[in-house]
Amino acid sequence: MARALETLGLTGKESRAYLNLLQNGVATAQHISQLLGVQYPAVYRILQSLQTKGWIEVSRERPNRYRARAPRIVAEEARQSRGDDLVAAAEMVGGLKESVPSKARETETDLWIYKGTESIGRKLREVVLSSSGQILCVSPFPVAPEILRLMFDALGRSRRVVRVVLNEANRPDLAELGSLLGRNMRVQFHFPSRPMSATRLAHTYVFPSDQEVFILNSFYREGELAADKLQGLWVGDMDFVRIQLEAMLLDLSQPTARERKAFPKAR
Repeated sequence: MARALETLGLTGKESRAYLNLLQNGVATAQHISQLLGVQYPAVYRILQSLQTKGWIEVSRERPNRYRARAPRIVAEEARQSRGDDLVAAAEMVGGLKESVPSKARETETDLWIYKGTESIGRKLREVVLSSSGQILCVSPFPVAPEILRLMFDALGRSRRVVRVVLNEANRPDLAELGSLLGRNMRVQFHFPSRPMSATRLAHTYVFPSDQEVFILNSFYREGELAADKLQGLWVGDMDFVRIQLEAMLLDLSQPTARERKAFPKAR
């Protein structure tokens, strides 16, 4: 119980004082001092803090008498207060500016490797949330539903427009994963389905801008995803990123066989 009270903003001694008042009813500072085994000056500081935080009430009579406020009320007030504080703190931290990297930085800082679903998911969310423009996600080859789930979980958090281009083989998976699609996500199927090797490597690209790319590499053995081989690469080399992005956009600008059939050129 003391730990729960501390989570809501009380110190250890404040928690003990509040619980004692709750159990014993109205009490003077002298009585509380005896219950806690704490000297007078310290007790007054504890009671003053509890009063300021809204956990106890104090009478105007002399000597002052203290009473614990209803647990359900103070708990809800503390929860709301902590929630507001967390929101404000998150906004403040989110507004911090990163130091601009030096142009003379070491080349190895342009490539970071991530392994494991948790680590990859965390970096993906960071990449998505830090984007200031439209995000492009391209997956030319079929990938396992687990990969789509990992991607959509991150992309669905974006406040920007997200264009997702997948292989036709993943079209049936969309129905099951539809709940993960954010309001800003636009999914299309551009790459044709074709027979694949049972052992293969698939690359999925996320471009949050033309200056960085996150590449998710999924390895398949005997047709099944090898989850332990999952790897993510973050690349911040602008020349490399722009070459990759231009190649992707050029490919996406070419109509697929289905599109050519649906919209034949006028003769």
